[in-house]
Amino acid sequence: MASAASTAPGADDGGRRKPRLAASLQMSPRRPSASRGQEPWEPLPAPGMEDSEGGGQALASAAGDGLAGDLPKVARQLGLQLKDLPPGQAVALLTQYAASVGVSLIFREDQTAGPCFPFSVCAELDGVACPAGIANSKKEAKQQAALSALNYIQSQLENPESPKTHSRPPVGDLSVENILTHEQRCAAVVSAGFDRLVNETSPYRACKGTVAAVILEREVPGARSHTKEIYELVALGTGSSSCAGWLEFSGRQLHDCHGLVVARRALLRFLYRQLLLATQGGPKGREQSVLTPQPGSGFPFALKPQIFIHFYISNTPKGAAHDIYLPPRWSSESSVLHSTPFRLQAHVRGELKPVCYMPPTIRDTHVGCLSASDKLSRWTVLGLGGALLAHFLPPLYATSLVLADPCHDPPTLSSAIHTRPSLDRALGSCLPPPYTRTTLHLFSGPPVAPLNPTSNTCRDLSLNWSLGDPDVEVVDVTTGRVRADAVRGPPSRLCKAAFLRAFRQAAQALGKSHLLALKTYEEAKAGPYQEARQQLSLLLEQQGLGAWPSKPLVGKFRN
Repeated sequence: MASAASTAPGADDGGRRKPRLAASLQMSPRRPSASRGQEPWEPLPAPGMEDSEGGGQALASAAGDGLAGDLPKVARQLGLQLKDLPPGQAVALLTQYAASVGVSLIFREDQTAGPCFPFSVCAELDGVACPAGIANSKKEAKQQAALSALNYIQSQLENPESPKTHSRPPVGDLSVENILTHEQRCAAVVSAGFDRLVNETSPYRACKGTVAAVILEREVPGARSHTKEIYELVALGTGSSSCAGWLEFSGRQLHDCHGLVVARRALLRFLYRQLLLATQGGPKGREQSVLTPQPGSGFPFALKPQIFIHFYISNTPKGAAHDIYLPPRWSSESSVLHSTPFRLQAHVRGELKPVCYMPPTIRDTHVGCLSASDKLSRWTVLGLGGALLAHFLPPLYATSLVLADPCHDPPTLSSAIHTRPSLDRALGSCLPPPYTRTTLHLFSGPPVAPLNPTSNTCRDLSLNWSLGDPDVEVVDVTTGRVRADAVRGPPSRLCKAAFLRAFRQAAQALGKSHLLALKTYEEAKAGPYQEARQQLSLLLEQQGLGAWPSKPLVGKFRN
């Protein structure tokens, strides 16, 4: 006889763990409950937990300080929980563990128990049996079974290579990808990647406080027909400001140096590299690239199936998402969206202000960058690739965003990203295909930097890196160029001119002569993407949210 204690979210009737996060993700944004004292990265209690007061904290929360990949630390955390575990709470802790890992949990009773201890119960995780618990009552035997399972899991975590001391097979996949949640895995990948690039003695260590990154998740077959997710850091950026000087018209000035925007530009650099790998790398390059050729006359390449894009950011995006605007309960959605905090805002001369307040004399002569909230909103509609990559790839949409700022307001963040502008067809929305609004799944995640940094040496600096780069590039935000001892450093590898050069290299590799005929940056931007952007800008203006600034003179340069 089998009694199901609970079934972890993401497991079907056959015990097969579904992918924790995929394009069809149906999780809703959640906030930690202050009454329970949960940290933002701790999973909620599993449904059906027998006792809601004990249960311990989630095992994966041991990684909340940036050491998410440290299995011994997770084991130590579990050991402390087991040491101080109140009587009768083993079942609740094991249930929560199963929920955080994403496996099914079933307690099975052995009907052939001996006369001295008439009740024998064993816990099964994903169909794999753990050592049994034996007692005089069924309830006590179940508690002993849960405790035995937890101790066995801890021993496997502490020494996964040790000889097996039990005749039963080991408990499933006890690797990092099954112990940590999606938010923690993203944070762990970002933290480890930053530490690998910027060591503790580096003068740029304090830049970790503003780090943002792009992570690729790949679904690959795992053991016992399960799906395994592999997370890989592909782009990284830091920074908290933008260039406040005069406009340059050479395309060699990096304007926006906020971490999220820099990480997205580093992603573009990575994608151009992947295009060349797929076209010039031979069979091995095509296998290694995240892009795959497409037949027909449409986009020549597309992202390979079962690959998903995720953002990790340390700070709440500036602009609408940063303004915690709490309208009266009787306010309509229309009045909220038309309010000042939800209008487009731009950084200009060191200030963030609504674009409608920018006089033309300032807008046309100084660097002006729309807020990160506004850009996130645009990326959910137009994709991450931009106008130049749109000649080669269909729109690339991010699946999730992990925000490590505990002070953000999730409803405001979601509204700022997903409701501006309204794309109701009754209001005249006619975006050209394949452009459409997508949903960015929002998560609260653990920070990867100290909560109280002691250094402010990186205030006017921005770091960037993409997979394939040997080292980070350090940009002086005040000039928009690479930091150098000289007054004027070289242009950044993420500037417009660098992307126009990468665009021409990709066009040449693909034999696209009509693209090579486009001489200037502005000419190269022409196409369906630009039409969709213009339509989006028109909707923003019609709905009272402000006009998207356009600076055609900035794009008149050529390589």
